[in-house]
This record gives sequence, C-alpha cells and structure tokens, in this order.
Amino acid sequence: MGVGLLLTGTYASAENEPSADSWLQEVASWIEGHEEEPLMVCEAGVNCEEQPTLYVQIHPCAEDVEISVPEPGVCVVSAKTSTVGPGYHIFLCELLHAMSEELGVIWGLATNEDGGDETGYFYQRDASAVRHEMLRWLSAVAGIVTENCKKSSDIGVRMVSMPLYRSYPDQAGILTPLGPRSPEWFSHLVHHPEDGIEFFPWWPDAIGAEFFLGRALSRMWQDLRWRAPITEEEGELLMDIHFDLERALHLDPSVAIPWREWGEMLNYFNEFFGYVEFEHEDTSEEGIQHRAASDGARTTPIGYRRGRVEVTLTGGWSLTIPGTFAEQWEQNGETWSAWHGGRTIWFTSWSVTGEDDRTLNAGEILDTRPWPEERGGIIEYQAGLIHGRAIFAPHEENGQPMWNLKGYSAVEGNFCLCNIFVQNEADRDWAIETWKSLRCSEE
Repeated sequence: MGVGLLLTGTYASAENEPSADSWLQEVASWIEGHEEEPLMVCEAGVNCEEQPTLYVQIHPCAEDVEISVPEPGVCVVSAKTSTVGPGYHIFLCELLHAMSEELGVIWGLATNEDGGDETGYFYQRDASAVRHEMLRWLSAVAGIVTENCKKSSDIGVRMVSMPLYRSYPDQAGILTPLGPRSPEWFSHLVHHPEDGIEFFPWWPDAIGAEFFLGRALSRMWQDLRWRAPITEEEGELLMDIHFDLERALHLDPSVAIPWREWGEMLNYFNEFFGYVEFEHEDTSEEGIQHRAASDGARTTPIGYRRGRVEVTLTGGWSLTIPGTFAEQWEQNGETWSAWHGGRTIWFTSWSVTGEDDRTLNAGEILDTRPWPEERGGIIEYQAGLIHGRAIFAPHEENGQPMWNLKGYSAVEGNFCLCNIFVQNEADRDWAIETWKSLRCSEE
C-alpha cells in the first residue's frame, strides 16, 4: 500500500547499440552527474526477475527507485514515494522527464490501474493533486492503524513507513520516520489528514529549508549513533546531518531546528574531527550551544538508536543489540559484525540437512557442532523452537587477553553462530543476554 510510480519507456536500441548493462551505466552517470541537491547514489544489479536493474537512492527515507530493462530498448521505472512525501514525488517525476530529454527515453501512457502515476502529476504537472493523493493515503493508513489498535490491548501496529530490517524494542508508541506517534494522533488523521503534514519528511515541492530539515531529522531518528563516531562512515553521516541543519537554518531562520540535539552533535563533532566546520557565516558553534542550553520544550530526545535495536540478519534470524553499536556486512554478504566499547559481535547462519536430504531438528544440529569433552561449562537454553548452546571461555586476540562467548542457536534445518568477544569477564551476563535475544522467523 502506498503512492508511487510504475512507468514503462522505450529508448533507441539496435544490434550494434550498447547492452542493457551499458545503457543503465549511462543512466547512472547522468543521474550522479547532477551537482544540485539531492545527491543521488546508483548501484547496478538485477531485480527479482533477474533483469538488469539500476537502484537509485535519492532520500534516506525512500526505498530505492528501480530502473530495469526487461528487454533491449525497454525500461521500467518503479518507485514508492509516500514514505517521503509530495516533494519527493514531484522531484522524481521531473527527474524522469529530464532523463527523457537527455537520454531519449519515450514514456508510455498508463493503460491500466497497475501502471503510470496514480497522482496524475507525471502527465499533468498538477502539484495539488499530489498533495491530495498523499493526504488521502495518510488518512487510509491512519484508519488501518486505528483499527489495529482497537483490536489489540497492545498497540497493533508498531511502525509506519519504516524499514523492515530494523525495529526498536525500547521505543514507545507507533514509530514513523520522524519520530513516534500515539494511536490518538493517527485516529485524528482518519478524518483530518491535513493535520499530519509533519508525517512527511519532504512535503513542499521544492528543495528548501523543509527539505534539508526533513532529511536531517530522518537520519537523526534512524541512523545516527548518539556518541562520537568510531568509523569514517559515521563521521561523514554526522557531517551531512550538521550541514543539512545549517542549510535549513540559513534558508529559513524560523524553521523548527532541534537545538538540543544539534548541540549534542557538535560535541561529537569536536571529539572526532577536532573542530566544527560551517558553510555560512551566520551560524556559529557558540550560538548553537546557547540555543541548545535553553531548548527544553521536548521531553523525549530525538534518536531511536538511543535504545536497543533489533537487527534482521540472514536465515530469518534477528538479534537485539545496543543502538550505539557500529555495524558492517562482509563483502560476501554472509557474515555480519557489530562493535563498540570493547564489545564485538560476529554472526553467520547456515541451512543444513542430514543424509538423504533429511531435515535435521535443532538438537541434532547442535550435536554436530564441536564442544569440549567436559560439558560442565556449557550454557544451554530454549526459547520456543529455538535451542541454544554456548560456552564462555578466555580468548586471545593479537596478544590481547579477552573473553569469548561462542553460541550456536538452531531451529529445524537452520542454525547460526553468534561469536561475542568482550574485554572483561564481568561482561559475561551481557554477552549471554545478547546471544539469547536471537529470534528466527522460521521457528
């Protein structure tokens, strides 16, 4: 459910013309060649139908725009825009029109309900129609949320327009890209969606103060670890958010800047970079910190990652970790790691069968793993269909003494290894609790 685009176009193609991959590379070069905001990132791959596809990231709250080539000379663009708002929808439509002019793409008209632009903007350029359709969608979503909350003593819907590969168990309310909302807030929007414009990170059909503020807030809520950076990527994210806040303030001094959090970020900035850089002379560190000291209007600070994060991993497994942890996937996409403060987690999962392709149960899988002959130090647990077995023992890494919890967890036909390394033996309980937080959607 959502507002978006599904467009089919044609481009010049002959036997001596470039392949689909080469044409998509040309498209990527043209898209990334735009020097104005927003900066766009492209990645080549294939879609679920094994068609050459270009994935385009435009806004941190948006799913990738997919530009695929099902056959030579034909391209299909699909995008969901309601997670970001009318400004994003309009920007994307205008980008595709410019692509038509620059690369000779001829877009077809919608011939059925499954294609085209349901807002009509791509064909008629009516911005008010986009806003109307976005509010109609928001009203419908609010109705679903309200009904689910009525049917359950607990909140029936926990996240709206949020990525499915992350959840935040310590957060209360219904989580949205720009912060948690109450069931009552959504109930009000069923008949008054116009009061929910703040739900969208990019509402105005322009790249102005609200665009920069919305992009900064979405990253502050979902991506920023609320501590000093420990990787170059985290440093770049902190700088990007800082500059977006400064741009928003420069374009509109009355914009609703989160001063308290900005001041907190500047402390991280100084700790990591050793200085704070500004793009405009009308902004200063002293001025921001002065405003931050008096910004006490909000009781809940921005940032879902101030609490724990449940991370979706391979094999249907998920693990709950502190929100401050940095994360990384190995290049093969099979091994995931997370670390911070002298604690490190490594995770890998496998599917497994026995002889004659017989599916092994959880106990049989764990029995195939190597264990010490003396079983006294082994930790075992069961949660639903998950069976776990681990050992906590001394370990040495590059001459540095450490402690390692080596924990296997298994369900029928599937198991994972969670290796947790800590510097202090006193972290044993934390390591065990973290390992036991493993859940599997296949159980």
